[in-house]
Amino acid sequence: MIHDLDHEAALDPSRVGAKAAWLAMARRAGLPVLPGLIVDTADSLACMRLGAEMLANRGSGGARLAMTAEPVPFADELVQRGARLGNALVARSSTITESSGEWSGAFTSYLDLSPTDLPKAVTGCWASAFSVAALERQEAAGIEPGSVSMAVLVQTALDPVAGGTAVVDPGGPVVITGVKGSPAPLLQGWSNGLQARSDGGEWEGEELVAMLGSEALDEIAAVMREASDRLGANRAEWALDGQIWMLQLARDPLRTPISLPRPEWADPHLVPVARAVIKAGGRLGDELILPWALGGLPEPGPPIEGVPVDAMASALELRDELTAEVWGLPAQAALAEARSWMRMLLGTDPRSAANVISSLGSPDPSTAASLLGLVEGMERDDPSPRRGVGRWEPFVAAVVLSAGTTHEGTAASAGFGAGIVHRGQTAFLPRSVIAAPKPVPNLAPLLWDAAAIVTETGSPAAHLFESARALRVPAVCGVAIPSGEQIVAVDGHNGVVATIPLQDHPDV
Repeated sequence: MIHDLDHEAALDPSRVGAKAAWLAMARRAGLPVLPGLIVDTADSLACMRLGAEMLANRGSGGARLAMTAEPVPFADELVQRGARLGNALVARSSTITESSGEWSGAFTSYLDLSPTDLPKAVTGCWASAFSVAALERQEAAGIEPGSVSMAVLVQTALDPVAGGTAVVDPGGPVVITGVKGSPAPLLQGWSNGLQARSDGGEWEGEELVAMLGSEALDEIAAVMREASDRLGANRAEWALDGQIWMLQLARDPLRTPISLPRPEWADPHLVPVARAVIKAGGRLGDELILPWALGGLPEPGPPIEGVPVDAMASALELRDELTAEVWGLPAQAALAEARSWMRMLLGTDPRSAANVISSLGSPDPSTAASLLGLVEGMERDDPSPRRGVGRWEPFVAAVVLSAGTTHEGTAASAGFGAGIVHRGQTAFLPRSVIAAPKPVPNLAPLLWDAAAIVTETGSPAAHLFESARALRVPAVCGVAIPSGEQIVAVDGHNGVVATIPLQDHPDV
């Protein structure tokens, strides 16, 4: 079924998806939104089922080929009604999931279409739910492939002189980011864009003012504030093509980011502790490694393959031996002492704990390597689920932000996070800090269990950072993380990234 954007059905997100429903509401409110038509979500169901059936045997590519080969039953009607909008059209996905920023940029849009191209574009949008990147997002979110129906929004194509995003906080300033021409490079993470802000007075941001003019910025701000007041939207994509057009509207929920106080102390004794706890993360690390690793963490031995049935018993025996050696006490007393000072590290007096820990003896390298190899083998046999923020992560973030090398960037998503850097050459480990040249959308599946993300270029307006904000993942753009293995802490409130080498002597 095909609906006009001005039809009553277009106000129902379950029938037309969140993207189209927002624009339908905006048109009713008199905001500058292009006319359009919408292919109902119900029309996608059969094609989505086909994709799910093909996925198991033919993979992502086979599923998409099968979907795009299917004829569209309403093709003639679609072409005829599309022609009334003009000879140059766009087709965009619109799903109920896109009411949340986690799915920003997940599905395909088609630009510069003729009306006769629309049937293929519709099946192409549907098939984009089975792209590798979209399937990875669905897996991360626990969504069964093919279970989300998709509407398709068709509108007249623009040839804008500029485009970008606008964001407004209740009672706060309007922040506008823009680029020349289409906003696509900005949203896809390929362009940094230019930014200006105003709380109702003069605009701050000379370069964007020079590019657009203050009158155009005032018009965008006025439309954005009206969308906020009348609809509750606080974010928009816009284009300038003879006049200002709203291409997309949304409401980001106001969420309190996971945070910790910015530390003002920098005790060098805490850096080795931060290295130990970041290397020995997770439940097994807390239980089997940290009680003795506070005295130093040697390189692990090779993982033990085919872990024996009594692996835990063997690991506990080695742990007790190492802990007694490091603390100079009988095993049980040493464990109690270690756990007490570990609580102190996470409490209000980490300096006192650091002073005690700095005087500990070193564990026997051979015994320690054996235990580390055994633990790694146990983790391989029973891999950790997605972990979320661990109890040591705020401590590591505080130490690295306080004692590490700091790098100033641009805040893109609020909060604090810390972890070992992940650059894409190896398998992603939970609670790593993603480092990338640009904030491109195919990084989004990693966000579901990332500690933070840092990019060398890009703008907070990029779709990837919209996903990060929705998932409460701290993010900073405009920082290149030093080469080598690094522990990275990210302050997404202030746009600060700090690093320390993972190894005490990284050049050795």
